[in-house]
Amino acid sequence: MLVPADYGLPEKFKEYRPNQLEIAATANVSKKYAYLIDSPTGTGKSIIAATIQRMSGNQAIYLTTTKQLQDQLLADFPYARTIKGRTNYKCLVYPKLFPRISADTCTPEKMNYCPFKKGCPYVVAKTEAMLSCLPVLNIAYYLSEVNYLGDHSGFNNSKLLIIDEFDAVEDQLMNFVQLVITQKRLDSLGLEPPKYKTKFDSWVDWAKKAIKVLEAQLHALSVNHSDPWETEKVEEIKKKTEIERLYSKLIYFVKHVNKNWVWYPEQTKWTFKPVWISDYSGTALWQHTSKVVGMSATILDPLQVSANVGLGKDGRTYAYKALPSPFPKENRPIYYNPVADVTAKNMNVALPAITKAIERIINENPNDKILIHTVSYKIKQHLMDNIHSKRIISHSTFDRAEVLAKFKKSKDPLILISPSMDRGVDLPKEECRVIIIAKMPYPSLGDPQIKKRIYGSRDGNRWYAHRTISTIIQMSGRGVRSKDDYAKTYILDKQFSKLYYEHSTFFPAWFKEAVVT
Repeated sequence: MLVPADYGLPEKFKEYRPNQLEIAATANVSKKYAYLIDSPTGTGKSIIAATIQRMSGNQAIYLTTTKQLQDQLLADFPYARTIKGRTNYKCLVYPKLFPRISADTCTPEKMNYCPFKKGCPYVVAKTEAMLSCLPVLNIAYYLSEVNYLGDHSGFNNSKLLIIDEFDAVEDQLMNFVQLVITQKRLDSLGLEPPKYKTKFDSWVDWAKKAIKVLEAQLHALSVNHSDPWETEKVEEIKKKTEIERLYSKLIYFVKHVNKNWVWYPEQTKWTFKPVWISDYSGTALWQHTSKVVGMSATILDPLQVSANVGLGKDGRTYAYKALPSPFPKENRPIYYNPVADVTAKNMNVALPAITKAIERIINENPNDKILIHTVSYKIKQHLMDNIHSKRIISHSTFDRAEVLAKFKKSKDPLILISPSMDRGVDLPKEECRVIIIAKMPYPSLGDPQIKKRIYGSRDGNRWYAHRTISTIIQMSGRGVRSKDDYAKTYILDKQFSKLYYEHSTFFPAWFKEAVVT
């Protein structure tokens, strides 16, 4: 029986769990462009990915959604190398001025005259990643590299691309393609918004004119490359970089914007993006690699996910495999306790009802840490105002990481109330024994893009249900992280039953078997 050491994997991996070796071998020999794996918590996505890389004999670029996951992969596989955005690295000319001055402030011309260029932390890290058999990048960085630098990036035209949290690719691509303009950004570049800021077409015309203005600004910003680094030059380089980035985004926007784009007209911020990303994903992502392995606990339906990201276009084919959960269902029960229809119209009735139910669950679990998913800040604030307990903590948009760290490290049975802990949060064993889902995480119908998807396309309702169910499964999976771990999940929103029965095929068998009604 083969073991991980036979493929040169770290000693900490003593043996393969069920399905790991088989799925790695199948993915490796697959002739499809993409191989998608539904891999619930505990199936060991990282060891499967590392084994595929070893079996292939090729470099495998491993993409994650966050820098924290990059660091986690590096800890598991010491031979891997990670590279992040330039702002994460010090400039050795001004190390004490980090992070105000970072590797992002540098330019190729400046690098030629830099006395520390051989030891530049960013250059060293990128070179090591390019030479590694397992470079670990976050998706945002990868998209910028292969699209803006092309063959000069060092990561373009890869033979194998492994994408973790594959169902999140749609959002990552959307973030890359969308155009965001703020009044602060316009002020810094000396640009005025269009006269009629509330008209979409005015912004398209404005963008065409702004491109010419930015071209002139770039031409005017000349740098004397024979001079050594000087502090006053730093702000000039930062401005040039900012101009170049907006210039590139405007060029893309003018080229691609059409009636299938939506916009978000605010007072000092304007966002433009396509209704669907599938028409842009081929050039942005898929054309840059020969083969893809996509993994997630919530692919759920490969037809839906592949449609979301345009994977099946241009003749690209894919295979799919769903793995079972390795954890006993008794260790991860999901209790459906319908107490109210938590909808916008019914919120005055629903909030007191779910508050009362949450208080009961809290009292029944006095010694356990509890994570409460609220979906919205409005529900979070209501619970904070009406549940009186010294155990409760919460966070704002600015201190999420710090509060999460406090929750994890504390020995007290804290209760964390949050609208944004559904992904990227591991709470094993005593770090969390109870999870409460107060409201179904439906995407907001007030969002112009979502509204156009729902009412303007045949696939909208199916996408809407898939996205919601994916989030529910992610929410319930924060607590049980190993075979001997256990945690209870409570779903309080009556909307769950309608979703569960109308879209039963989206729910995997391992989730259904744990539901207690």
